[in-house]
Amino acid sequence: MLRRLVASRALRLGFVLLAIAFMAYALISQWDKAWAALSALSWWSVAGALVAGVLAPGPAMLAWRALLADLGSPLRLPVATQVMFIGQLGKYVPGGVWQVVATVELARDHAAPRKRTFTATVVAMAITLASALALTALALPFTSANAARDYWWVLALVPLALVALHPRVLNSALNLALRLARKEPLERAVRLPAIGRALGWTVLGWLLLGVQTWLLVADIHGGGLTDFLPAAAAFMLAWSVGFLTIFAPGGLGTRELAMTVALAPLMGPPQALVVAVVARLISTVADLAWAALAFALSRRARTTLAGMNLPSADLSTVAEANRLAAGPTEERP
Repeated sequence: MLRRLVASRALRLGFVLLAIAFMAYALISQWDKAWAALSALSWWSVAGALVAGVLAPGPAMLAWRALLADLGSPLRLPVATQVMFIGQLGKYVPGGVWQVVATVELARDHAAPRKRTFTATVVAMAITLASALALTALALPFTSANAARDYWWVLALVPLALVALHPRVLNSALNLALRLARKEPLERAVRLPAIGRALGWTVLGWLLLGVQTWLLVADIHGGGLTDFLPAAAAFMLAWSVGFLTIFAPGGLGTRELAMTVALAPLMGPPQALVVAVVARLISTVADLAWAALAFALSRRARTTLAGMNLPSADLSTVAEANRLAAGPTEERP
């Protein structure tokens, strides 16, 4: 019954509309603060930060796509874009798991078994967190002693996060989780080259987000290139704190607090809050932009299929053939 509900087109449409409603609420509720923050910055810094911030989710999608391909379910770039960024809307729905659920179900429509997509999504999140912690640990002690002291518990997770990314540890943990869930183990193990590729794409994404934060910080502080390291470290620390505080949707509040502490050597709390608010606003705009592209690609794909004049039975046959070509799927009840 649950699978039939998830496969319902009406339910999926309702989920998307609900996610967009929460996203709109997040924008409207913060609009006064966001507008005041934007007014305090130069147009060129906001424009440059917006470009970097909108581009940043692209490498994250490519990292997830590389992991899914290594597990045996390669997706074409347009399809991966649709699945990743429509599923990404789930993070705006309270509950913390809807982003993963939506991504898993959307990928299943394109012959990727649930088990593989779930694994790729979880590993991508782990790589994102581990790389953020590692890069922050390298940069933060040299830029913000207060932040390193106040958030030592975040930095203490670096060795554990890096060890967890070793293929032997990672695959053992994943198969243990599957066994506890009474599922078969992975058909393919996550391999080191795929982790390396995903890590490279993820670091590129962090670099773009570092540029985004640096442009905003430099506009206020005026430190030029010397502001890049503390700005990038502040954003990665703030993101990590927000990710780990699961009780706050999207790290709302905790992310801004962490960034204020991390930027203390460069500016006062009001100016740091301006950077934090604008960074969050750009993140929301980026999600909207990528979701719009994903919906456009999805509509184009449906139009192409409709133009082939295939009966619904033939479309079902094609979908089933694609699933079989992708390899074994989960056991059926």
